Amino acid sequence: MVTRTVWLVGFAFRSERGRLVQHFYVVPGAADAEVAREAALRRAGTRRERALRGGLDIEEATAEMRLLVRDGLGVWRLGGREPSAEQSSVFPAAV
Repeated sequence: MVTRTVWLVGFAFRSERGRLVQHFYVVPGAADAEVAREAALRRAGTRRERALRGGLDIEEATAEMRLLVRDGLGVWRLGGREPSAEQSSVFPAAV
């Protein structure tokens, strides 16, 4: 069986009204969490993604990386949270 590494990376930003929002990016094939973070950061900086956020900047320090894990039945699940080394997530852990 070939295992493919897939990461889910989230970045927070504040809406024009001050509401905390998080955009997530699926990053396949990254060697580790930091490589996934950099790939997602590049994607978040594209003209299209900036337009989706209304031109608002993401807060890079809020990056949260999660490994997507596929079990023996082929069901995808979120692995443990891996906040950026710079700061822990601004969102509470899912229960």
